[in-house]
Amino acid sequence: MNLDWYYTFLVLSKHLNYHRASEELFLTEPTLHQQIKKLEKHLQVNLFETVGRNLTLTPTGQEFIPIVKKIIATYEDGIKKIQLKNKKLETHLNIAVSPYIATYLLPKFLPEFFEEQPSVGISITVLQNDIAREIENNQFDIGIAREEPYTTKINSEKICEGKIALFYPKNDSQLTEVELFQKYKILSDNHPVYWNKVKQEISEIVPESQFVSIKDIAVTEKLIEMGQGISYLPLYLKMTLNPNIATRIPEEISIPLSFTYIMTRKNLEAIELFKDKFKEFIVFEQNKVNF
Repeated sequence: MNLDWYYTFLVLSKHLNYHRASEELFLTEPTLHQQIKKLEKHLQVNLFETVGRNLTLTPTGQEFIPIVKKIIATYEDGIKKIQLKNKKLETHLNIAVSPYIATYLLPKFLPEFFEEQPSVGISITVLQNDIAREIENNQFDIGIAREEPYTTKINSEKICEGKIALFYPKNDSQLTEVELFQKYKILSDNHPVYWNKVKQEISEIVPESQFVSIKDIAVTEKLIEMGQGISYLPLYLKMTLNPNIATRIPEEISIPLSFTYIMTRKNLEAIELFKDKFKEFIVFEQNKVNF
């Protein structure tokens, strides 16, 4: 079966004249005759008949017109979709993110982004540090981290200011913040900026405090759930908390802030689109979280 036969059939059914149809199709009349005969042989029906000197459609030919139009429309729609899909794959962003961004923000943001922007493909790489340097070296299109990049070679924008809360085992909700310092190890260093000051303040209050450096927030959260420590973490985590973990406003220390930065070096439409959508998402999510 040759799809060209369908096109030929539609044109001939419109003109009911081999000469005019051949001119529209840029075919010779013998070739047009041959295609129609092959189509009729394939279908085992007569589509046209000659009445006197006039070419007409048979009743079967009349019924076949909407069928052919539907077949051709389906074919052409499929071609457009394939071409569009191929075009979509040409827009692709390589993004480097910190573990916190990858674990707690992207799983919720990316489905929303893909639903709104199916034309943008994304690859995610999780890096513990040096994201700014990777952007500077053009290894990635976008970087998202919680540490301010101290370089003028890339574009950097602070996109949110996150609240920090004290996370601790729920069974000890009756204990004061100082009593929690005394009872538990303090799981520290899960943020690249604020922990030096926090550790200093805690040590001044409880000199015997024990600090354990756990740089991964997911691991920190798991240890708190198991009753192995306490920590100061972004309040946003509260939205996915295990019921065995409680939060409270810090009272004994200066409440630190967690900033998130988005970094770029190239000026591309897809990059600006991603940045705008991510900033909108961050603002919306931050407004949902309260102590």
